[in-house]
Amino acid sequence: MAAVGACAGLAAAAGAIGHAAPGRDLEGLAADLGRAAAGAHVAPASIRWEESAGALADATLGRWVLFLATSPGEDTGDVWRARVRLAPDGRIIDVTDAFDLTCTPLGHDHELVVRGPYAAFATRAYGQEQSVTVLLLDGEGAANRAARLGDRAMAAITNLQRTGSADGIGRVEMALESPARAVGLDLGDEFLEIALAEGDPRRPPTVRKVRLGLATGALASDAPGVHAEASMHLTKRFSHWAVDTLRAVSFIGPAPVAWIEDRALEVRDAARRLAFSGGSDPTDIVAAAEPPPPVLDTSAASIEEAHWPPARVPTIWKSPEPSEGEWAAPALPWLRRVPGVLGDAPSPFYETFVRPDEERPYAKVILVAMDLRQLDLQMEAGVEDPEPLTGPHGSGRIPRDPAASRLVAAAFNGAFKTEHGHYGMMVHKRVLLPPVPGAATVAVLDDGRVGFGTWGTGKGLAGIDGVAEDQVDSFRQNLDPLIDRGQLNPTKRNLWGFTLPGKGAQTERTGLCVTTSGHLLYAWGDDLSATSLARAMQMAGCDYAMHLDMNPYHTGFIFMAIEDLAAHKYKSQLLSPAMSIPPDRYIQYAPKDFFYVRLHDPTPPALDGAGPWRADGGAQPPPRWLPGVWASGDVQAGIEVLDVEPGRATWRLRAGVRDAVASTPLRELAGEESKRVLLAAGLGVASDRHPMGLATDGRLAMTVRGGPGNAVLSIGSDGHLALALSDEAPVLGPHDDLAELPVLVWDRVRDARADASTPGPALRTALGVTSSARVLLARGSVRTFGALADALVRAGCTRVVALDRGLRATGFIDRAGTAEAPRARYDETVLYALGAPLRPNGFRFDPAGKPPAGP
Repeated sequence: MAAVGACAGLAAAAGAIGHAAPGRDLEGLAADLGRAAAGAHVAPASIRWEESAGALADATLGRWVLFLATSPGEDTGDVWRARVRLAPDGRIIDVTDAFDLTCTPLGHDHELVVRGPYAAFATRAYGQEQSVTVLLLDGEGAANRAARLGDRAMAAITNLQRTGSADGIGRVEMALESPARAVGLDLGDEFLEIALAEGDPRRPPTVRKVRLGLATGALASDAPGVHAEASMHLTKRFSHWAVDTLRAVSFIGPAPVAWIEDRALEVRDAARRLAFSGGSDPTDIVAAAEPPPPVLDTSAASIEEAHWPPARVPTIWKSPEPSEGEWAAPALPWLRRVPGVLGDAPSPFYETFVRPDEERPYAKVILVAMDLRQLDLQMEAGVEDPEPLTGPHGSGRIPRDPAASRLVAAAFNGAFKTEHGHYGMMVHKRVLLPPVPGAATVAVLDDGRVGFGTWGTGKGLAGIDGVAEDQVDSFRQNLDPLIDRGQLNPTKRNLWGFTLPGKGAQTERTGLCVTTSGHLLYAWGDDLSATSLARAMQMAGCDYAMHLDMNPYHTGFIFMAIEDLAAHKYKSQLLSPAMSIPPDRYIQYAPKDFFYVRLHDPTPPALDGAGPWRADGGAQPPPRWLPGVWASGDVQAGIEVLDVEPGRATWRLRAGVRDAVASTPLRELAGEESKRVLLAAGLGVASDRHPMGLATDGRLAMTVRGGPGNAVLSIGSDGHLALALSDEAPVLGPHDDLAELPVLVWDRVRDARADASTPGPALRTALGVTSSARVLLARGSVRTFGALADALVRAGCTRVVALDRGLRATGFIDRAGTAEAPRARYDETVLYALGAPLRPNGFRFDPAGKPPAGP
């Protein structure tokens, strides 16, 4: 606690230096500031004066003051700014123009310090320090991207509305990837010194110092887990700026603005329908008055191909337009492909269009299907929206790390502004807006899976059935579902955005869904209602769909290939020239949140001291163009390591002809399973003097010996492989396999058996598993198992066993597609890996904490 107290003491001392209030009555000033801040409570000790512009200016215009204010009934405070007019002798004349600079109801701003043209404060939420913010009180400077006279005028009005100054207030926001226990701030002339008290709350904290250059807005040295980002003031079209500005005026608000927008959209829709009706043939419009029924979930029918490319989308028209419903790969030769693919891999993107509105045959919806075997979904918050309830805004752009940015293949718009629903968002474990129960949600899990569903009623982040809170990396919400289990508008919602009840305004709309086969689909169209948008996605086989953003300038999809962001070397192209957004929006800065997809690099993590991973030359699991079995040579010890990626194989054990001879276990792999074998690895034979457990297909052939130093390799009926200590072996299921084996490493602790010497070098094999369910095999001619264990630990394995049951362990690994092909039976017990089709990463989830059905 001493370190935490030191951080707090440092902050208090730094905040107090040089900032005594010129007024004679701080208690009275605090009361006046509280009234100006909508009746909030202001502690006199939190008041910090900005630099004076002179006695005359202080008396006439007023002197700016920063302070912390807590709204009635709340226990969190915001940073406010107000003008205070002062008499020449320091008396307070009055308080005018108060502005809430942070608006973070769930975050508590504190440790406010001011020095010259800079101020800084920390934000605490959920019991931990989440971020530190620096304010540039003399204006936004280069952060204001307005260059033209009209844009500068709009920016000045917005700044006046938000901060009371036409120049605005610049911000540098530092997000903490791992929240700290306490923060201390020392604001100097050139640097902000930040002391972070970190560590396990049950133990004394460690204090880490971080320094930010005030002139550069950059961290002075490498600070793992801390990111500094200058906020941007982006230019807007006049129409969008006017709408946002009028909505923010207290006596106008959003409703009148929405009414005007609806009238304009109604006029445009009527004009378009009139123009089309003059040249249309009413007898050749619709083939069916009702939309087609939902597409059946036939994902199991061709799981090896995973419905990729997608099947043709049926049309509702007697005379479809050319290519309507036909999927085609984007005609972009510069679009990058997944690294390491073998042969002729299909494109990760396919696009088509449909016409779902029988009343508006001219209204097209462009669909983009994304292969979630080749692509990983990510999301980022914008520099303006969502407006976080705690901590800084988002970066509003593609990550600057070259290793990540070079894999980005496309980006597209996110959901509504915060003021239109306060729907939740979390980005890489940082909650900007808490989840809303009952809202349509897309979530990215730690293992890369992408879930779509309705958020449940559980507390905190417990909203996804079967998924723990700490397994969710990011999520975004918006409205109710457009489609759930193929059903249109299951909640019967009639208001989709700021439009009148009913079908809603005809405007640009976008949606996102997971298909019945587990892929991702984005939809964009002009002249759409929410109903027609949903019908288009239903026609394309969406299982669960959510409405994204709407209206021009907010919606769009961009293909991209990034070489070097620092040197501005990249290519980008809009999905359709009808889209209004600039083609570099998500590459530079975006005002609102967005999604992006990265090419999935299937290469395993680097193995220290070994050569690079290469796709193993034997047979690969389906799809064969995306490797699932990798090989690497350990140049330090002449050891070969094979990596079998999660989800690419199932496993089976078969007893050797010479093992467990007194029992009748299964000794041969037969039937359909034998056709999917990728490899076979020998485990040796247990001796009569030292028997070791063995079971096949739920039948126990030899009892588990137990005791220290032994583990059980168990395989469930689903083919999943796991390691457990012999004394903790799971109960044998009806179709489970198991084999008892010696432990080499357990939970990263090395067993003495790994270094037990033998008469001479021999070909040996060890097996390890990682925390992410990768299974690795190491083989080499070695005297002890230690070198094999070392290689597997370097590859990330936390548990390692020797594939040696005591006798006749030859250390073989036979690979399908090579000269050493696997056989149906062996003298020694054998572990088989069977190729499994790679399923797309998308899935539909049920809400957690939902009430039971029925009375």
